[in-house]
Amino acid sequence: MHLKSEICRAQEALQLDLATNDPLESRRKIAAAAAKAWGLEAINAEKREAGHLDPLDQLDADITNEFAEEAEAERH
Repeated sequence: MHLKSEICRAQEALQLDLATNDPLESRRKIAAAAAKAWGLEAINAEKREAGHLDPLDQLDADITNEFAEEAEAERH
């Protein structure tokens, strides 16, 4: 399952806020790392939403289609 870019960006913003405002340094560091990860996932989601599939996404689609075709053939 892929997340939408808007969810990723919202989580990135939340984590950036925590990285800035949390009273504990250890949680600020964790939040900063989480914000970076959410930002990277947002970039990937934006690419997917723009129609740019990476090779693994295309492979997943091909495998899914193959399973669907096999299931259809078994029904007949």
